[in-house]
Amino acid sequence: MERPTPRRPSGPVAGGEIRVGDVDVRAAAQRWARDRYTPTDRVRDLAPMPGNSGLSFGFTVTDADDTRLDAIVLRLAPPGVRRAGNTDVLRQVPLLRALHEAAIPVAPLRWSTDDPAWFGTDAIAQAKVDARPLHLYDIASGVDPGPDHGAGHLRRAVEALAAVHALDWRRALPDWERPRDVPAELGRWLPLLARAGDPAVTAAGEATYRLLCATAPTDPPIGLFHGDFQTNNVLYDPADGSVVAVVDWEIAGIGPQLLDLGWLAVMTDAGAWGPEHRARMKVLTEPWRLPAWYEQASGHPVERFAWYQAMAAFRFAAIAAFNLHLHRTCRRHDPLYEGLTSSVPALFAHATRLATA
Repeated sequence: MERPTPRRPSGPVAGGEIRVGDVDVRAAAQRWARDRYTPTDRVRDLAPMPGNSGLSFGFTVTDADDTRLDAIVLRLAPPGVRRAGNTDVLRQVPLLRALHEAAIPVAPLRWSTDDPAWFGTDAIAQAKVDARPLHLYDIASGVDPGPDHGAGHLRRAVEALAAVHALDWRRALPDWERPRDVPAELGRWLPLLARAGDPAVTAAGEATYRLLCATAPTDPPIGLFHGDFQTNNVLYDPADGSVVAVVDWEIAGIGPQLLDLGWLAVMTDAGAWGPEHRARMKVLTEPWRLPAWYEQASGHPVERFAWYQAMAAFRFAAIAAFNLHLHRTCRRHDPLYEGLTSSVPALFAHATRLATA
């Protein structure tokens, strides 16, 4: 899902440039490729990656004979913004290395830097894997969901999630991040409600927040969580449907892990959303299937699953309300969120039903 990321304008300008801040990304990528590979290599087909951050770019590197040498996804930190959470791309470096060493499917890390001489800001480069998502809204741009309407792919996603959650973060990431308990994770999203620009939305969200705090699990499983675990961020082999990589770790953390399972459930549950968004949904399942698959894959029971769905619904509603306000006040052009207008109150209501179930 999209996260609230302050950033400077970026995009194509005259002459075929793509700029982030003051840097022409295409020209910078060409310099980078010639330094990393050979002086005669070239960058081809550089373009923004899907999503709304404007700070991720895909391209290929070819030799002088136009033979493909590598495929890269470049991720940049927003220039001029304090590095914290999803604005700190270098925070992902130790995480990606730990996941790779644990044989958890991620796109291999090729390079990283905090030297602004390359791209004007911090940057990481990962291999662009030959795989496709099970797209939540646009089946044509992803893998074929097959006769089971994506159930097989969802199950494999849940199995990959169980492997992520099994990472021994105390050994692999001992100094990466201080663990957050449930109140701390809930509280991270509360400030967005005050900035949503709609008193009714703020009041509904704050009421949902208080209810979630009052009904929260007292001893939840704490460990590595992805933070935006849904099938747009799981890449599959189109031939056999196996999971090739889990991507987009910007808001990963150490905290209540079952948030990830609740998030996936909300993203695929038509009953959580308003009618405009519900009409777009292509990946659907009954939420109860997910914890059953997770328990089989992890060997651990899933307790208070409805509450984690409620937490996920609250969390996304707060993000959507804030981003809709940014769009409508022309601070960020993002028409996706206009289609979520009716879903913000629907998600708060869904969270309330689940938290009191």
